Amino acid sequence: MEKREYIKIAEPISHFPTDINLLRELNNDFWKDWVLYYLLDFYKNYNAQELLTIIQNEQTKKFPRTERELAKYLRKHLKNNIKLNLQGFKVIGEATNDEDIEGNYDMIILHSYWEDEFYFECKNLSLNSEKALIKKYIYTKIYPKGQQSKKDGGVYRYFNGKYAQSQNFGGMLGFVLGDDIQEIKNKIINDLNEKFDTTPEGDLKQIHLDSIQSNNFTFDSVHYRKGLNFTLHHILFDFVK
Repeated sequence: MEKREYIKIAEPISHFPTDINLLRELNNDFWKDWVLYYLLDFYKNYNAQELLTIIQNEQTKKFPRTERELAKYLRKHLKNNIKLNLQGFKVIGEATNDEDIEGNYDMIILHSYWEDEFYFECKNLSLNSEKALIKKYIYTKIYPKGQQSKKDGGVYRYFNGKYAQSQNFGGMLGFVLGDDIQEIKNKIINDLNEKFDTTPEGDLKQIHLDSIQSNNFTFDSVHYRKGLNFTLHHILFDFVK
């Protein structure tokens, strides 16, 4: 078992009530704290050699899908977490909850007594091997046949009407596959400062560094959306450290 002492992690102070009526009254901060805790727990305890094997095997393919395989690995790890399951959380991936069928989102974590859902978009990140990956974390340019190019994916999906339209938060998970994670984080924040073409929807208002249990591989970005604040919680997983 990997130790990864640099990861700061503690269970949320607020524990699960046993009364169903009390569960229904819990606010988003309660649910989000537990979800983010389980993501940190994954990061602290995942099997590095197992994950490295997945990455290496995928890179031997003609058309590698490393990002998708890493997202599947994360979902399966969470689904196998006994405590998470006992607390009643559900982890959904792709569009059908079938790991062999690709859908249009990477992961949703939900609970029967939580009115909202926690959406997560996953992206690979690297500086040297493919500089475009930093940009793709924000959005990807796609070229539909016979149409003008448009943007999609990454952070952009929270502001083009696709993700988390009924709530004021969402999540971004970056899989760092090389280079300095702090430099990658700084480049992401720099790119987030650029105006979206959906302006003012999605425009950056504020950054909160080390936002999740004071870990320096996390930050929150607060954006303008529908006249209100929309918060994205970012976690960058260094899978080569």
